[in-house]
Amino acid sequence: MEIGEKNLNKTHLGDCIYLAKKLPENSIDLIVTSPPYADTVSYGKEVEIISPDNYVNWFLPLFHEAFRFLKPTGSFILNINDRASNGERHIYVYELVTRVVKETGLKLFDRYIWFKKSALPMPGEKRLNDRIEYIFHFVKDTKKFKTNTDAVREPYEKVSLNRFKSKVHGNDIIKNDGTTELSQRGSSKPHPLGKKPITVFRFDTGSALRGLKHPAPFHPQLPGWFIKWLTDEGDIVLDPFMGGGTTAEAALKLKRKYIGFEINPEYIKMTQERLKKAFPSKTINEFL
Repeated sequence: MEIGEKNLNKTHLGDCIYLAKKLPENSIDLIVTSPPYADTVSYGKEVEIISPDNYVNWFLPLFHEAFRFLKPTGSFILNINDRASNGERHIYVYELVTRVVKETGLKLFDRYIWFKKSALPMPGEKRLNDRIEYIFHFVKDTKKFKTNTDAVREPYEKVSLNRFKSKVHGNDIIKNDGTTELSQRGSSKPHPLGKKPITVFRFDTGSALRGLKHPAPFHPQLPGWFIKWLTDEGDIVLDPFMGGGTTAEAALKLKRKYIGFEINPEYIKMTQERLKKAFPSKTINEFL
């Protein structure tokens, strides 16, 4: 698959592993996706539901291809969640991350937590309500991948601004007997564009959206945030599980190009309708 106008800003029908093999080497700036979770949601008869025991072997080939087609400056953002099975928390997500790092050449740069503002309560008295999902950040090269941190800085809280006016204290001097001694350093200054975000995010869930027919949409806040942070205008964003078109809409709104893979033709129609509604006065060629 050439990275040209006929393939950009388009969702391609087919299995993501097969289509990934057609992408040229070093051609994609960012992969951001939320794949089908194991044994959780039916996406129609076209899509196989993968059991937790088979999930890693099913998914891992995509990461092998990603190492080939991702640019050295690129990133792979994976939003995924595990599940409880037979009374215990299944470890397939942790196994996936471990094998990606050990077998594909991709490196785990960081892991983030998505704290969901709303989520369904967990059944039973023993298990606490689960309001988090994982976001794993893989890169091809830990020194070369791009970031635009100034684009995602946040306003300081008033208490933080007041703290900048005081000397910085810390128990960072350790004496020979193992106890610490209070130290005092000079005060620091706030960044003019705001503070760096933390590794816990509070994105809205797809339930906050109205009128979407996809059974498990994610909110544009999630892909949009990482697109702003990890790409520049004109870069190419791939979602190998495009679903209802969230990543496509977020990319176009931020003046990036996208490529989508999707195995369910109904979801491709859904994405097309979504983009027409989001950009009623534009054609796809105007984004190229």
